Amino acid sequence: MNSLLKRRVLNKAAFWISYIKLIPILKKVNESSLIIDCGANVGDISALFLTKNASVIAFEPDPIAYEMLEERFRGEGNIELINKAVDHKASTAKLYFHTSQQESNNSAFTVSSSIVRDKLNINAQDSIEVETVDLDSYISALDRPVDILKMDVEGAEIEILHKLIKNETYKKIGVLLVETHETKIPGHKEKVAELKAIIARLKIENIKLNWV
Repeated sequence: MNSLLKRRVLNKAAFWISYIKLIPILKKVNESSLIIDCGANVGDISALFLTKNASVIAFEPDPIAYEMLEERFRGEGNIELINKAVDHKASTAKLYFHTSQQESNNSAFTVSSSIVRDKLNINAQDSIEVETVDLDSYISALDRPVDILKMDVEGAEIEILHKLIKNETYKKIGVLLVETHETKIPGHKEKVAELKAIIARLKIENIKLNWV
């Protein structure tokens, strides 16, 4: 199986696993719900929430994926697209692409784009500069609570979550669905374990790690 076909199969499998796990959550989503999709990629998860007439804010820094988001949701009034990465601070960062991105130029590999240079499947020589949004400050500035925060940001989630917990911003969010990437980043396994310990010690129930 070539790398592109394998990536497409993995992406499709990840979507269906996500969909199955989202079914009980989607039943509670309606037109009054606010969803923030961090790492929206080409919008498959955002689209599920839009079927419930929810309001969606979708962050996606990868230029190929973002172009597809714009095309997919053109004319859709319930979604706001933001072509930036989320992080624990507002700044700029290098967005690194998958090792196969240059040779294929295919959107399938955009799921791996990351602002974390140590990620094992990125090419440290292939990057662009992107703006980053301080997710903690962004959520704090909203004039309404967030019902669901889905975060798949390829390694940047650890520092973001630490800040959300430190400032108790997580209390403004109904549920946080977070994918961690401890198998793809050296030293990340220990960081995830530390984060899990903090979540357990503080008895935080609305942060769901490795939800897919």
